[in-house]
Amino acid sequence: MQIVRITPKELPTDLIFRLNIMYKMELGEFVAISDNKEEILYVNHTVPQKDIDGFLEVIAFPYYWVADETATETGKFLQYVYEKYGFGTYRVLLDSHEWRLNKAAEQKAKKTAKKVIPLIEEQIKSETPIVELDEYLLHEVYSAGLNRKGQTFKNICGFSSVYLFYLGYLMGVEKVKGGKA
Repeated sequence: MQIVRITPKELPTDLIFRLNIMYKMELGEFVAISDNKEEILYVNHTVPQKDIDGFLEVIAFPYYWVADETATETGKFLQYVYEKYGFGTYRVLLDSHEWRLNKAAEQKAKKTAKKVIPLIEEQIKSETPIVELDEYLLHEVYSAGLNRKGQTFKNICGFSSVYLFYLGYLMGVEKVKGGKA
């Protein structure tokens, strides 16, 4: 991630908007904000280098428990950020960290999908598939998921997909055989 040290007035307009709306901070309170798509962390020119290094450690931390102050140095550092720079800056760092984790998970899923989709296509085209396709069962399970209220943890897909995933899993561990539980 590239670091750009700037004065608050040099902050791009779209990031000023995010600073105000998402983080409830005025321009004069600007410490740091990331442009994740461009891989840029804009930092107020008054922030010491050791703090910037800490910001980068938080953003690049490879696990979700980044803020656990009993288990990680990043958690202790985030407590320091909260006390010195306030909740808005604390939230900026956590949001950038989460964005990077989600991007990594998305890339991993795309890589796996490239391997799995041809296997699925092979089964669809096969005259002797591994498991007999029961469209009625798929429809019933899909419909049950479709009619479920709420949203999935990350709200990336619907429960209809989750239900079909678990149907496949249950068939794989042979808890469901030939459409019977």
